[in-house]
Amino acid sequence: MRTPIRRFCAILDQHTTNVEDGRRFAAYLIDWFLSALCMMLPMCLSWLYVTKEVETMHYVNVWTLQTLLGTKSALLIALAALACALFYEVIVPWKIYPGQTIGKRVMGYRMETKDGHTPGLMALLLRQGLGLFVLEGCLFNASALISNAISMVSGLNVTGIFLWASIVLTIISLIIALSSPSRRMLHDYLAKTHVVRTEETTK
Repeated sequence: MRTPIRRFCAILDQHTTNVEDGRRFAAYLIDWFLSALCMMLPMCLSWLYVTKEVETMHYVNVWTLQTLLGTKSALLIALAALACALFYEVIVPWKIYPGQTIGKRVMGYRMETKDGHTPGLMALLLRQGLGLFVLEGCLFNASALISNAISMVSGLNVTGIFLWASIVLTIISLIIALSSPSRRMLHDYLAKTHVVRTEETTK
C-alpha cells in the first residue's frame, strides 16, 4: 500500500531534466532584477517629474504616489508599471526571444510546452502572469503592486492576505519541484510548460 507521500509523488511529472537548480536560480535572480527595474520605471519617472528629487526616489510606491498625485493617477501609474513588468515576463519570451526571458537566455535555458513547442501568449500569461505574479507572488515585486492597487480600489487591506497566501503557495510549489526529477513548479503545471537547456532544442 502506497503512503500519501508516494501517491503525491506519483501524480507529478517524473521525466528527468538536466536543468541545474543553481543555474535556474541564477536565471530567476536576473529576471527578478530586470522585471523589477521595468516595473519601477514609470513609477520613478512619475515621481521625478513631479518632485524633481532623485534623493527621495526610494520612497516611491503606490501609496506615496497616491498622496502625491491622487488615487486615479496613482492607479494609472500602477497599471503602467504592471504592464512594463508583463512586457518583460510575457512579451519578451513571446516575441523577442521566443521561450526565453533575458535571465533564461543568459543561463542557456528556455521554456517549452510539454509537446516541445514555444509557449504562446496564453501559456505565458498563465505561467508568468498568474503563476509568478499572483500565485507565487512573494518571489516577484509585481505581486505587492497588484495587492496594493486592489487595496486602494477596494478600501480593504488585502496586502497581508496576498503575501501569506503567496508564501504558502510558493512553499507548495518548491515542494512539488523538489519532489520530482522534472523540477517543474506550480506555474509550470498551470501553463503545461517545462524548462529545458537551449542545446536540447537545437538537436
